[in-house]
Amino acid sequence: MMMNDPMAGLDQQQPAQGASDSKEVLDTVALHLNTQRMNNLQTFMSIASGCMTGVLGLTGLQGFVSFLILHFSVLIAVLVLKMGFNLKKYSRHSFIGYALSNLQSSALSFMLFWTLFYGLVYLYD
Repeated sequence: MMMNDPMAGLDQQQPAQGASDSKEVLDTVALHLNTQRMNNLQTFMSIASGCMTGVLGLTGLQGFVSFLILHFSVLIAVLVLKMGFNLKKYSRHSFIGYALSNLQSSALSFMLFWTLFYGLVYLYD
């Protein structure tokens, strides 16, 4: 005998043929874990790209453009390689929400390491 969750709205009756009344079950633990992993990856990549931009000596608008290019390339790489273009399966965000969700903290981490490594490499130039 199979026991269903009464709060899910599922019952023992089989749906009629041709009827597509499917219920979506949300696992909040998995959703939280996926969001946390995406944030960790974006933060790590913003730190790595900030170090790279600082070592390359990019300043001003060139550094900002490199941040945007690297940030969005990582997001698209994760979307393609890890999620298989199925964002709704792993997150509740739209594509715009997914792209902008961690932008501010990533930009702050990027600027911190960009200026740090620029100062370390080009201090006596």
